[in-house]
Amino acid sequence: MSGNICDVSRNKSGMSGFMTTSMRTMVGVIMMFLVTGCSGGNPDAQVSQPEQSNQPDQTRIHGTITVDEALDDSGDYSGIGVMVLDMTAGPDTLFQAQTNREGQFDGIASFYHQGIYELQIHRNNRRITDTTLILAHQDTVAVHGVLPRFSGHARISSRESEAMRTLNRLERQYNRILNIAVLGGIAQDTIPHVLENWSNIFWELYESWPGTVAAGIAARESLNMLEERNDDLLMLRLRQYGEYEDIRLLASRYGFLSELRRGGLDKAIDWIDSLDTHATSSETRLQIAKNRIVALYDSSRIAEARSRVQDYEADFGDDEMAMQWLSAVRYDIEHLSPGEKLPPFQLEVFRLAGSEETNVETLKMEDILGSPAMIEVVSLSDRLYQSSYPQLQTLHMIFGQEGVRFLTIPAEENLVAVRAFYEERGQDWPVAKAGAFAESDLEQRWNVYEMPVRFLIDSKGRIIRKYHGHNVNELLIELNRILNNGEIS
Repeated sequence: MSGNICDVSRNKSGMSGFMTTSMRTMVGVIMMFLVTGCSGGNPDAQVSQPEQSNQPDQTRIHGTITVDEALDDSGDYSGIGVMVLDMTAGPDTLFQAQTNREGQFDGIASFYHQGIYELQIHRNNRRITDTTLILAHQDTVAVHGVLPRFSGHARISSRESEAMRTLNRLERQYNRILNIAVLGGIAQDTIPHVLENWSNIFWELYESWPGTVAAGIAARESLNMLEERNDDLLMLRLRQYGEYEDIRLLASRYGFLSELRRGGLDKAIDWIDSLDTHATSSETRLQIAKNRIVALYDSSRIAEARSRVQDYEADFGDDEMAMQWLSAVRYDIEHLSPGEKLPPFQLEVFRLAGSEETNVETLKMEDILGSPAMIEVVSLSDRLYQSSYPQLQTLHMIFGQEGVRFLTIPAEENLVAVRAFYEERGQDWPVAKAGAFAESDLEQRWNVYEMPVRFLIDSKGRIIRKYHGHNVNELLIELNRILNNGEIS
C-alpha cells in the first residue's frame, strides 16, 4: 500500500478544484467558523450541574406509542416496552414502563445527572428502535410515536427538548454560513464581525434557556468562537456569569487558556484556583480539578500536571469514580504526552470502490511517517460523531492537500455497519476494516477509555496532542498552527 494515506477517493463537495486557490486564506475563513456540532447522547453534550443530594432526581415520562395499521390493525398496543438507559453506567436502567391497550404509558425516571440518555422501544421481547431524550430537574417529558417509524419521527416534548430544537436550528443556520464562507461568499475583512455576531446569538440562547443542556452547549460554542480572537469579550462573559456553576466549569478551561495567553502560567493557575475557591459544590470542585489537570496536560505543562495529580489524589482519593478517571489520565500524562512517540500499529484498512469493497491491505505506523497525521478511534454509531463527520471532511479537504494524513479506526466489528456509514457519506481517507481495533491491543497502548479519541502526530510519529471528545475546532486550531509554522512537509 502507498505510504501516503491521504489520497482522496471521493469528494462529495465537488470542490477539489477550489483548493488550488489561496490555501491560507481559506484556512483563515474556516478557522473563523468551524465549531463543534451538538446532538446525540454523548457526555460532551451534557452539562455539569451543582451537587446533587444522595437521593436521585426525578422526571415524569409519559406518552403514547402505537403501531402502523398496515402492520397491526388489531388496535391493541399493549405490552410495548419503554426504557431509558444510562449507557455509561453498565448500562443502568433509569426508567421502564409498558403501554396499555391504547398505547399509553406513564412513569417516573430516576437519575443523578442532567443530560442526554438513550430511549429504547421493545416489543415481543425484541428491541425495535432507539433514540435519545434529555432528563432534567423538575421537567416533564411527553413521547408520542408510531412504530416502526419511531426514531427520527417521534414527537418528544419538554422544556429541554424545545431548547435543544432551538439550538439545532441555530446550528443549521450557522453551518449554512460556514458553507457560504468556504465558497468565498463572505468578504474576509467582515468575517470577525460575522463571527462575533454569531457568538452573541449563541450566548443569547444560553441566557434564554438557563439550566438546560442546550444552554450549556450554546455557551461553550459561543466561547469557542471567541477563543484566541476576542479574549476581552470571552473573559467579560465568564466574569458576568461566574456565579453559575456551569459557567465556572467552562471558565476553568476557556478562562485558563485566555489567562495563559495574556499573562502566563502563574496568572492562569491563579485564575483556576480562584474558581475552585468560590465553587459551591464538591462536584464542581471535582470537575474544576479535572479541567485543571487536562488544561496543563494539553498545554504541555507536564510537570505542573503531575503536581496537580498529587493534589487531586489528596482531595478526592476516597471517590472511586474520581480515581478511575485519574488512573486513565495519569497514563496519558506518563506515556502519551506531547513529544512522546505514538505506540506503533499495524492494521488492515479498506477503501470502497463504487458499491464494492477493494482488497483489504495492511497499513503500518512506518507507512504514514514523513508528514503529520490525524489518527482517530471512533464509534460510527455515535450520533455526535456522525454530525461532525462533514467537518472532518472539510479539514481533510483543506489539510490533506497540504500533506496531512488521515486514518479512522472504527470500534465496530460489523462489516455491514462500517460500509453503510461510508457508502452514505463518502470515504475520503483510509479506514481500518471492521473488527481491526478489537483484534489489536491499541485500546490499552493508546489508552482509549472514551470515544472519539484523536491523535495528532508529527512527521516523526511524535504526539503533538491527544484529543478526547467531539471538538473538531481544537483539532483545526492545531492543524492551522503547524501549517502556518511550516511544519507540514
